[in-house]
Amino acid sequence: MMKAKNLTGYVLAERAGITKQTFSGYLNKGRTPVCSVIAEWVVEIGINANWILTGVGEMFLDEGSKTTPAATLQTEGTIDPIAQRMETAARLLREADASPELIQQAILAIIESEKHAENQSKNPPFPPSPDC
Repeated sequence: MMKAKNLTGYVLAERAGITKQTFSGYLNKGRTPVCSVIAEWVVEIGINANWILTGVGEMFLDEGSKTTPAATLQTEGTIDPIAQRMETAARLLREADASPELIQQAILAIIESEKHAENQSKNPPFPPSPDC
């Protein structure tokens, strides 16, 4: 990511509003960036959030290309609904001349809702009884 965009860790940290030490933790210790950091990188440098989280798809969103991350996933035989929702939201908001902050908020809301849904599926409010 850094080589592809010719950016330093300091610049990537600065664009996401985090310290260089936090960025170093992501890079060297395998920590996963928090949602707000991912959303900043999506808006600021065009990183594909799906790639950051799963390693699937293209590293960067390419607005000029007809091959979007969701299209790439579709041709690989899978369709990632999260990537599609983020891509659609960002595209529609850009078409409506939304601010980068609003786009970031929309992407962050999608990521947060997916995290919530995943947590709910891991910890259902009413676990199935052994009789089921």
